[in-house]
Amino acid sequence: MFLYRCILILCLAGAATEPMAATVAPSGRDRATDLYKKGEQCMLEGRLDDAERCFADAIGANRKYAAPYLQLAVLHRLRQNRELARQQYLQLLAEVPEERYAMAGLAEVYYEEKAWEDALAWALRARELDVPHMDAIIGMSYASLDHAAESIRALERSLAEDPLQPMICKTLARLYAQEENYGAALRIYEKALKADSTSADLYLESGMMHFNMENYKNAAGAFEMAARYGTSGDADLYVNLGTAYLQQAAYDNAIQNFKKALQLRSSDIRIMQQLAHAYFKQQNYVQAAMQWNRILVLQPQNAFAMFMLGKSYICSGEVVKGQSICDQAMQLH
Repeated sequence: MFLYRCILILCLAGAATEPMAATVAPSGRDRATDLYKKGEQCMLEGRLDDAERCFADAIGANRKYAAPYLQLAVLHRLRQNRELARQQYLQLLAEVPEERYAMAGLAEVYYEEKAWEDALAWALRARELDVPHMDAIIGMSYASLDHAAESIRALERSLAEDPLQPMICKTLARLYAQEENYGAALRIYEKALKADSTSADLYLESGMMHFNMENYKNAAGAFEMAARYGTSGDADLYVNLGTAYLQQAAYDNAIQNFKKALQLRSSDIRIMQQLAHAYFKQQNYVQAAMQWNRILVLQPQNAFAMFMLGKSYICSGEVVKGQSICDQAMQLH
């Protein structure tokens, strides 16, 4: 007897799974075994057509021998022919109903096709038979089917089995964030950043978790790292960074980032309001008034902007003018 390992390495949501586990070959040096070993050698040499013939002949010589079915399915998947791979797995299960690696292969094929329910069903069966790495498919399939709690449990098990799975980490963290469990989300983001310390997305999303937990200093630090590793044209990133600094009363830094965001989206009222508010908090009432005026050019009936314009004039010493504008704003309500 000898141990067989598939050569396939699958990319599951950005994380490679390990090769398939061992399958027992027929006893003795029979024809099926020899054909299978010849097919393996052909695969290693890159002679895929010859390998396909050898595996098919091995199946013909012994229809209960699992290894050539599995390797033939691998070969079809390498050629991006999932339908033929699926047929091989199903043919094997018709001969050997409890062949767990055929179940795992079907789960992977259906997952690649985004057939989440079928992927989930086969992965659950394979996991019951102790096939490793099925929790990644189970968790990701549950996530795609909007079953957050089940997905979280499976993805946590998957990370316990293999922590170096960036896409699994990102999905799990987002699920925790969706459930408003920001502490748990942050724990996963920090784990993901240990594996990928240059991911702008991870820094940005971890920054949002810090922000939601009112850890504004840490949020600003994460947003700064996102800016370092991200694109220079991301206005939302500068808005987030500016807001984190604003919450810390670091007005110069807040203003600098809101200006960067406004350069990228010059007519964005939300950014203009944030910039005007930062100037007002900084007690730079002249600049605040200029910003509120710019907003009113675009939205003449914006009562809030008009009221803040009046307050800015009052605080800058133009009390009568400011009170008049505030009165106009109150009439708009």
